[in-house]
Amino acid sequence: MNALILDMDNTLYDWVAYFVPAVRAMVTVAANLLDVSEEELRGDLQVVHHRHGNTEHPFALLETTAVERRLPAMSQLVRHEYLLPAFTAFNEVRRHHLRLYGDVTSTLHTIKATGCHIVGHTEAKDVNISSRARALGLEAMLEAVYAPRFVGPPHPLGADRGSTPVAIEIRVLPPTARKPNPEIARRIAEQLGVPSAHCLYVGDNLSKDVAMAKRAGMQAAWARYGTHHDPELWRDLVKLSHWDPGTVRAAESTGDDSARIAPDVTLDAFRELRDHYTFAAAPESMRTQVTSDCLAAESTE
Repeated sequence: MNALILDMDNTLYDWVAYFVPAVRAMVTVAANLLDVSEEELRGDLQVVHHRHGNTEHPFALLETTAVERRLPAMSQLVRHEYLLPAFTAFNEVRRHHLRLYGDVTSTLHTIKATGCHIVGHTEAKDVNISSRARALGLEAMLEAVYAPRFVGPPHPLGADRGSTPVAIEIRVLPPTARKPNPEIARRIAEQLGVPSAHCLYVGDNLSKDVAMAKRAGMQAAWARYGTHHDPELWRDLVKLSHWDPGTVRAAESTGDDSARIAPDVTLDAFRELRDHYTFAAAPESMRTQVTSDCLAAESTE
């Protein structure tokens, strides 16, 4: 393989195991500050997530009905200051729980040493994934991450505070570029200058990651290990999420999907990639002209 394209959440780290506890901590503090029940506040957050189609909508708490009622006619800056202890609680728990799976770092460094391209691809918005990549030190392992741009309210402390120090290149995808559209994967391969047949896509979602890669003519490895979540955390996530019932059912029925959408390889640990594939730099004769606009997207750092 001459290019390794990696889904991020639940492929390189357990997103559920850090995100849900962080939201729990934020809700506990915020509910006390707003004088509402935690259950009511979680319901408010889900409404905001539905409205934006994004369970990780930045500063969703500021748009909840509870905040509108408790802090009416106040600016987002004032609301942010009032709720700062809640946001701090979220960040502290995230810092404690956000970790790469144990075998990711060594495996990626070994593959990178071969000269193989390694990039990330995610549906998480650019602001969210940039923050995670920086916290996890992924700039030492990935040459770039392909992600959609966040479109929504500005950072409550101003545009400059919403930007983050350069850690990894984010190659911004258009908002319509969503999995499992195989054209996304094909165009990532084109931008890397590697034919699809020489690309390996790794992801935890059969109906999105694996199906997309196979339709794009790539090898597809299913990160089955990334589908194993604490049942209690998963139930809390579903109650917070913007997902429709069909999406939830699809996420919970991976066994059925594995018969219908067959990956080339099933992984029970990330390090198993090296047991199944050989990685190398693309030969000069194989490389195609890389065009900066092949994704009709911007590139930001």
